[in-house]
Amino acid sequence: MTYEDRLQYQEGREKLAELRANLDSGDSDGVITRAEALVILDLLDAFVERVSPERWDRALEAIVHETSLRVERHN
Repeated sequence: MTYEDRLQYQEGREKLAELRANLDSGDSDGVITRAEALVILDLLDAFVERVSPERWDRALEAIVHETSLRVERHN
């Protein structure tokens, strides 16, 4: 993951946290506003766009590799 990727990821997480705080502080029976729904959709679009099938494959390969290293260390 590049530095720019990390920054974009962190910005997305911060926006999600802000949105969650706004929604948590509101009326529990209320509905979200159109603006809040659009923020959610923008965030989902950004994350889905960045996670291609190839990226998932690489991530899963890295997890398997790290897991096997840890298992070998404990045996």
